[in-house]
Amino acid sequence: MDQKLYLQAVVVNKDLGIVEASRIFNDITQNKHKRNFYYRTTEHSIRFRNIPKTRFDKKSFRTKKVNENVSLIFGHLLDE
Repeated sequence: MDQKLYLQAVVVNKDLGIVEASRIFNDITQNKHKRNFYYRTTEHSIRFRNIPKTRFDKKSFRTKKVNENVSLIFGHLLDE
């Protein structure tokens, strides 16, 4: 049985700034209602959480680099 991958996080280069990073996150997740979202900054990036990582199988995470500034993190949910 194939498991569906779900978007766990969007990672954006910190050099773009929080406003542009937020716009990218909203575009990717189609966040039309501009709901509140959780993000954290690291030395080089801003990570926007779409779904808490505790809801995922720890061994299922995969990263897809969209371009030099954006990466997407996917995984399999535990309850599937």
